[in-house]
Amino acid sequence: MHFKEDLHYIEETLKGNLNAFGQLIQKHEKYAFTLSYRILRNHEEAEEATQDAFMKAYSALKTFERKSKFTTWLYKIVYHESLGRLRKSKKDMIELDLILETEEAPTEFVNGLNLLHNQERKQLIKKALNNLKPTESAVLTLFYLEEQSIKEIEQITDLTESHIKILLHRGRKNMLSSLQKITKQELINLL
Repeated sequence: MHFKEDLHYIEETLKGNLNAFGQLIQKHEKYAFTLSYRILRNHEEAEEATQDAFMKAYSALKTFERKSKFTTWLYKIVYHESLGRLRKSKKDMIELDLILETEEAPTEFVNGLNLLHNQERKQLIKKALNNLKPTESAVLTLFYLEEQSIKEIEQITDLTESHIKILLHRGRKNMLSSLQKITKQELINLL
């Protein structure tokens, strides 16, 4: 259903109806921003990258071949625009990633998530996602939050199926470790 609606908006946009493209933006901007934010980890940069990605999508809309879903095509543009910005800004995320990978997981973990309200859970998940490598965070976001298939993630990221599965596996493992550290710190702060 959404695929047909997207195709309708695309056809209208190609006929010169800019309002139709505005509808596409409104429909997909939240997920596009979320994907960009998972990579860039900066609200303003993610907004700019998302806007630039929509501009690129608009400029290249006539090249959309309709062989995949519009969201797959759009997320690929957002993903690459965000990675390009990450490379340009030369943020040094390696040190944080190395620290997270080399620290041992706490031996005792109290499952505080069951005691927290939904809003607090969302905040913890966002914090944990921000502690992951950008590619792990992006792949987890695409797979779990935006419900993209591994095949669609392959098309979006240009990564191989096996690499995506490795990133999902490592991402889940690192996410758990990150959540354990965050919740342990939260408990310590409460005491």
